[in-house]
Amino acid sequence: MRQKLFLPRLIWACSFNGKTSVSKTEVPRSSRGGPANNSFMGVKLSKKEALEFTGQDKKFFDNYLGACEFSCLERNNGRGRFYFDQDVLKSWMKEREWRTVQLTLENYALCLDFALAQHFRSYVTSDFGTGRQREFGQKITNWVKGQLGELAVQKFLKDKFNVEVELDFDLHDDIVPQDIIRVKEKGKIRNPKIGVGIKSSKPKNVFLVLGENEIKIAVRRSDVYIFCRPDIPDDHILRIAKNAVQKIVQGMPYYKSYKEHMPEFTSIPCEVVGWCRYTDLEEVREIPGQTFDGVRFVKASGKLNNTPKDWEKLARMI
Repeated sequence: MRQKLFLPRLIWACSFNGKTSVSKTEVPRSSRGGPANNSFMGVKLSKKEALEFTGQDKKFFDNYLGACEFSCLERNNGRGRFYFDQDVLKSWMKEREWRTVQLTLENYALCLDFALAQHFRSYVTSDFGTGRQREFGQKITNWVKGQLGELAVQKFLKDKFNVEVELDFDLHDDIVPQDIIRVKEKGKIRNPKIGVGIKSSKPKNVFLVLGENEIKIAVRRSDVYIFCRPDIPDDHILRIAKNAVQKIVQGMPYYKSYKEHMPEFTSIPCEVVGWCRYTDLEEVREIPGQTFDGVRFVKASGKLNNTPKDWEKLARMI
């Protein structure tokens, strides 16, 4: 069953923000890059070397470490320099690559169409966890991001497990919790055996976050939640509108200073991070770096089910 888990215990369990080592009482599974046995340890890397080896931004790296996606080597009483087993990091990188789906311009167009349809039907929403009204660009980005995550799951299940699912891209007056609405199996269409919700966030974010009503109101709740991290660039709209923008601004005073830097659209990678049952979510009022205006139900990314066997199990459940 769910546990009511507040920030101090979360910090103890997951070494958030790189400030602590692996918990003394709760060690991540070996597939999550658990503490290396020094007798069989691979190449030992300093944190600087680990950043270079993984190619990660320091903030992203610290977030992933803090969420138990991988671990550092044991430290003396949680003090001293951070060191990492290269083999652990290599395994983490390999698993991330296996879970990452490349989304095309056609995929993006489908999501943008959905986002614009939501906007022009006067769909009103506010920042998650605040009362502020979002501006156009942020609304469109958030809607596109959410739909990209759903398409990534659809592609992932088909490519890895030959499971074909149909997504709900219809516009609804009421919130519909289940994102997978049909399954194609042996040439026949059937309803899913469980309810599946798909949630997306930025690549740097390491928490699956659900609102209180999404979990406590039974008709809105899913049996399983999948967490995705689509790497959609902030300037995605500029990329598809590049030619129109250039036509307007060419000849302007500063055009020559940036015309060669305007990016083209490229495929969008989306990591299908992991999944959990709703009963595995933890009830909190804050996570590192963010205080909510009420209760949220969360799970750190490194605590999600995300091995090939875990995904195979979910594919059978759906």
